[in-house]
Amino acid sequence: MNIASWLRTNAERLPGKPALLFEDRTYSHAGLYVQVCRFANALEGLGVRPGDRVGLFLGNCPEFLIARWGAIALGATAAPMNVMFQKSEARYVLNNASPRVLVTSADKLDLIEDIWVECPHLEHVVVVGEAPYGTHAFAGLIAAADERFDLHDCAPDDVCDLYYTSGTTGRPKGVMCSHANFTHLLRYESIVWGMREDDRSLVVLPLFHAKGLIIPCLLASYAGATMTLMARWDTEQVLATIQEQRITFFAGVPTMYTYMLAHPRIGSYDLSSLRLCRTGGAPIPIEVHTAFERQAGIKVIEGYGCTGWVGTSHPLSGDRVIGSIGKALGAYHPEIDCEIRIVDGDGNELPPDTDGELVVRGAHIPKGFWRMPGKTRSDYRNGWFHTGDIARKDERGFIYLVGRKDDLIITAGFNVYPREIEELLYNHDAVLEAAVVGVDDDDKGQLIKAFIVPKEGRATVTADQIIEYCRNHIARYKVPRQVEFVPSLPKTASGKVQRRLLAASRPAKQEA
Repeated sequence: MNIASWLRTNAERLPGKPALLFEDRTYSHAGLYVQVCRFANALEGLGVRPGDRVGLFLGNCPEFLIARWGAIALGATAAPMNVMFQKSEARYVLNNASPRVLVTSADKLDLIEDIWVECPHLEHVVVVGEAPYGTHAFAGLIAAADERFDLHDCAPDDVCDLYYTSGTTGRPKGVMCSHANFTHLLRYESIVWGMREDDRSLVVLPLFHAKGLIIPCLLASYAGATMTLMARWDTEQVLATIQEQRITFFAGVPTMYTYMLAHPRIGSYDLSSLRLCRTGGAPIPIEVHTAFERQAGIKVIEGYGCTGWVGTSHPLSGDRVIGSIGKALGAYHPEIDCEIRIVDGDGNELPPDTDGELVVRGAHIPKGFWRMPGKTRSDYRNGWFHTGDIARKDERGFIYLVGRKDDLIITAGFNVYPREIEELLYNHDAVLEAAVVGVDDDDKGQLIKAFIVPKEGRATVTADQIIEYCRNHIARYKVPRQVEFVPSLPKTASGKVQRRLLAASRPAKQEA
């Protein structure tokens, strides 16, 4: 078994069809597979063997995909790193994953040179761009390597990807994803999304994050579809690309839908080619969800994934509930092995409409956390993965996220999850984005604070107006006591709001 066989199959079946478009470059399925085989040979020449790790410290570019697939073809493990990492974070991941080879870009070399001496396992650095003495040029390795390569026959449980979590609650954790995990997951996704070889997928999420790689990118590779890769998010370029390239499949985090809706000329772009828009990574505000559906004339399907792995979705047709993350995938098709429960602290399943922890099991769930046996034991119990998300399930099986355990605000003895308040704030006509956190208070334990990005032209809205709006719609103990207007919210590269950075900030108070 080797999931790189998907590329080989596409190269044999659809050799001349475009597989990947990036700026002024186009790779056919056959051409992409040749590049992958060449890089696998190059890695082997650098001493990489099955089971070794290959680090990827790259933004979105074809070289990321070629390097990842090349490592996997060889039977090694690809270990992507967040390009936003600074020295201490990069040093930690390099020593935790301990890759023998790191593939990076020229703009990251100063950082890597400063920490290389502290990473004893790192033997070679391969550079996309100009490669200084002591490193290897990516293009040079490709050019010198043989294009024939026999895929390594991996065991189903062999780790092909080591994806590091965002680290919003501590150090990044390496999630071990096997060939069998991906084989099951992509088969499930192909059933649920129905992607075909004539689809065109727009890839704008970061590839170093599982959400960016799996849904818009690997699904296209599995189906033999064409993907258009963008180096970074640019709202106008995204809208223009959807129109010009007749994109049929778009996957993004909620923030991206907010930005597209806020674009002053969104109505002038033809988005009619889209047949499916997917959102995940965080709950999408209902107002944003419904507004984008009206604007684009297309369903936006919300799903849920733990550590980047899809667990729930809505169907493409039939019943769905906006505000819900859908049902467990196993509810839609007998071939899909995915179950979800809502449980109490002892692991007992709770009745409908009761808040509890969301747990999931299935053949697609990663096997555990790299070099963290204690964390693996605590989160994987009795065959179920405990996500740390609080949710409830209704009588029909639709699941509603309430919040993260870690996000819980306890104010004057009341338990409050930020999402309910944020949903309300998004309904205010002056609010573009909102995030709610708890800040320490001697009397109440925590106070509720709202951070708000106002819409263009609505910067005159006041904290008192926001607080009064909340008082008219929710219980008094849920009303924010502090409101701060900010130009933007701090986010991870995958679009999640970094609440701990907001909670730690100490600007001048605006308190009711």
